[in-house]
Order: sequence, then structure tokens, then C-alpha cells
Amino acid sequence: MLKIIGMLAGFIIAIPAVAQSSPDVRVPPEIGAAYGRLGKAMMAHDANGVRAVWAEDFVVNAPNNMVLRREEVIAAMERDLLDYKDFRKHITFVGRKPEITVIMGYDTMVPNKGPGAGKQVTRPFTDIWANRAGNWQLIARQATIAAAR
Repeated sequence: MLKIIGMLAGFIIAIPAVAQSSPDVRVPPEIGAAYGRLGKAMMAHDANGVRAVWAEDFVVNAPNNMVLRREEVIAAMERDLLDYKDFRKHITFVGRKPEITVIMGYDTMVPNKGPGAGKQVTRPFTDIWANRAGNWQLIARQATIAAAR
């Protein structure tokens, strides 16, 4: 079980209390709304809410360099293995095409469990969103723990 915590601790996506972005960076409103729904679902451990935002074929390259699929992360969330406080998303780049949007930046948070517990963690990320039948879904994510203080 501790291996799963370590494997997933750097992964969680949640809408922060404060989302910050550079002045010239604009998150498309439909993706901002999807981030909001995802954050609420993750915090409530609402698996169906997460599934509504993550594509069925969603994958993440987690901070431990393991590729995890949607249901693996949802299972850990349902077992309460993912727990953070003071989570903030800092968006530094948005690249938008008709069917794909790439969002890059970094998250800061304090994990309550797993690696870095009790320390502020900085984690650069890349999120890839796809417009599927008029619905924006997260299809891939890469997250790396850069620092824990």
C-alpha cells in the first residue's frame, strides 16, 4: 500500500484555492471549467465525476516515472491514498489547436501523505486536453516533483 502512495502521491489534480497564470496566458473557459469539476470530484472522492473529465484512455507519467491509467489513479483516490492541502496551480503556457490543448505550468502543494509529507512540493506538469464530440477531456498528464522544502 505504501508503494501505491509513493507511486501516486505526486499525481493528484485538484483545483487550487488560488489559480495563477501569467498575464498573457489565458486558459480556455471550457477547460478551466473542466479543471474545476475535476478538482471538486477529486476532493469528494467522486470516481464518476473524475471519469467525466478524464478520458477513458487517460494516462499519466507519474513523478516516479511509472505510467498509470485512469482506473489505477481512481482506485487510489477511492482508498484515500491521495491527500493534499494548500494546492495551487500556476499556469505558464497554453497552446491551443482545434482538437487539442496543451497546458503547462507547475503545481505547489503540501502532501499530507507519502513522499514530501508536510513539506511544500513544487511539481511541473504538462496536461493534454482533447475535444471529443464537443466535450474537453484530459487525455494525458506528465508530472514531476522538482522540489520539496
